[in-house]
Amino acid sequence: MRITCPHCRESVATRSSVRPNAALYWAYAQCVNPECGWGGKIQIEFVTTRAPSQNPQPDVQIPADPELRRLLREQLLAGSY
Repeated sequence: MRITCPHCRESVATRSSVRPNAALYWAYAQCVNPECGWGGKIQIEFVTTRAPSQNPQPDVQIPADPELRRLLREQLLAGSY
């Protein structure tokens, strides 16, 4: 994934990052364009699950994508697991 500066659209370089929980990253970034110089915090979050993990961790709760929920519900109602 290429992250670009919100002002000049040049690339940004990540200076450091913090992971406050299993589904969230905060990255501190700096624009590589010396004429711009923007710096800030970027938030990256795992929002939905599209495919369930084969090795789930009990403390990680990422909601299922609506389409995945629909497919799982259909499978349960049809009795095919």
